[in-house]
Amino acid sequence: MGKKRPKKELQTLEAFEKALQEEVSVSAEFDLPLAALALIVEGGWQEEDIRRALDALRAADLVAQPAAEELLVVLPNTRTADARVVEERLREAVPKATVGVAPYRRGDTAEDLLERAQEAVSRRVAENPEATRDQPGG
Repeated sequence: MGKKRPKKELQTLEAFEKALQEEVSVSAEFDLPLAALALIVEGGWQEEDIRRALDALRAADLVAQPAAEELLVVLPNTRTADARVVEERLREAVPKATVGVAPYRRGDTAEDLLERAQEAVSRRVAENPEATRDQPGG
């Protein structure tokens, strides 16, 4: 019988930020890819939506909920093209979520990376204000 994958859980913001700092440091030192995603659900995330999003991620991925409408995800050792695959998986899992993706760039701080992910999701919402409203499953 196969091993059951442990359930992924949200991290505290403090633990998320500490782990993110470490991932940025490792990516910079060893020239490894790293990507961040920001996910917005207008009106806030429901427990069931969070569970579906967490189930779409790997054990190594970092996840925190800094605000009722937002989830932040960091994908260690993940190139942009692979982050887009995760983005699609998350859209399938939570159709009402709007997702923004940002790759790590050499010299980025943890704050830079998250800020770009948040800017990416804000652009998506601005380009399509209906993206977070009236979607199937929403």
